[in-house]
Amino acid sequence: MSAFAAPSVARAAATPAAASCSSRRRVVDGSRQVVAVAAAPRRRRHRTAPIAAAAEEGEGLGAAAAAAPPTKPTTATSPRRAVLGGVAAGSVASLLWGVGGPKGLAYPPIVFAAEEEAASASSVAAVAVVESEGAILITGANSGVGFSAAKQLAAQGKRVVLACRTEAKALAAAAAIRETVPDAQLVVLPGAALEMADLRATADYVKAFQDSGIPLDVLLLNAGMVGAPLARTAQDHELLFGVNHLAHFLMQDALVPQLRGCEARTGRAGRLVACSSLGSAAGGTALDLSDLDWRRRKYSGWLGYCASKACNVLMTDEVARREGPRVVSNSFHPGSVATNLTRSIAPGLAVENVTEKKIADNAAMLARLSIRSADQGAKTHVWLSTAEEAGGVSGGFFIDPGVQYPGATREQLIAATDWFLPTGREPLAPQLRLPERLFEWRTEANASGLWAQSMEMIEPFRA
Repeated sequence: MSAFAAPSVARAAATPAAASCSSRRRVVDGSRQVVAVAAAPRRRRHRTAPIAAAAEEGEGLGAAAAAAPPTKPTTATSPRRAVLGGVAAGSVASLLWGVGGPKGLAYPPIVFAAEEEAASASSVAAVAVVESEGAILITGANSGVGFSAAKQLAAQGKRVVLACRTEAKALAAAAAIRETVPDAQLVVLPGAALEMADLRATADYVKAFQDSGIPLDVLLLNAGMVGAPLARTAQDHELLFGVNHLAHFLMQDALVPQLRGCEARTGRAGRLVACSSLGSAAGGTALDLSDLDWRRRKYSGWLGYCASKACNVLMTDEVARREGPRVVSNSFHPGSVATNLTRSIAPGLAVENVTEKKIADNAAMLARLSIRSADQGAKTHVWLSTAEEAGGVSGGFFIDPGVQYPGATREQLIAATDWFLPTGREPLAPQLRLPERLFEWRTEANASGLWAQSMEMIEPFRA
């Protein structure tokens, strides 16, 4: 019987037939719903103390910081009113939605077969077939827009690696996706946890993926956090900078070489996609390359978030310059999304407090406030990861599928529910140099400077 036809999970044993495919142990879900690749034993990693402001995956409400909702959609607004407008929108929505939400989902169990279970020759062959397929690795794939992106990509038949903070979170996400996409090709690395507040743990996860032998087509850097009080990572970096940028920088440094191999296998360039935010527009104020870890300046959780999101943009810009056509590299703003990421700034919009009925009842109000559901917020994740036209653009910053900013028209901004952003054609916008002024920090010199410092910071953890 084929491994894909078996109802239970089968593990390829260390038989001569298995050795001909790979010397690594593998776990394969018989119905091709979950593939979990067991990596070789790794050194024990340093465990960090619990961090009060734990990272949550996805993009949050606070992203709409470039400009406030104007009285008329065609009127430009100041950066100060922009921040106030975003906060006001979140406060109003929080008050209207209140608290309370859906109970926890009951996930069907995913059980790994015993290690000593023998596998048939057909099981080994099936493993080889699956491992020849390229994958999309998504960080923070267990909740928010990361989960929605994983679900939508799986529905397209893509092979998705669920890179989550714990193995349990990844398995629960896989089970939840299987409820709507029964034949989803999902990968969970047994024993591997992507704890991004610790560069050693991040390096261990990357090593586990590399040891799996899975080809990589797309690296989707989605995980992040927002609005935390001042805190430090295991390596004493400011928490938002460490989680949102530095851990992702370490991952791309290790995995971009694998993305280069995508073209030889598929005829298409590999893709690096980073979830940033319109909060990056405050980079001119928030980003200080001489104080990335906030040791000299008075700390602001909001500015710390904006600075880390500007780092995401500069990183993908620099990869685009360094890699040329070998790797397509872009960043994007997913919209202001009701996910767990909003918990610290608008609790009423946290996903556990949002029901489908509330979404339906408040659809018009949410559209006016430019707030998206997680599924709506994931559409640019999916487009940049898979669309043929997205493969022809590198070094861009997108606010919707096919829509870059600055450069979007008023009609495109309205369609993307980002109507509050200036196009440059509003009254006084040319005099104020909007919207270009919001991105004056986005220079090759800043990208190069950030790259050099980031490389120095991750050097002890590089393979």
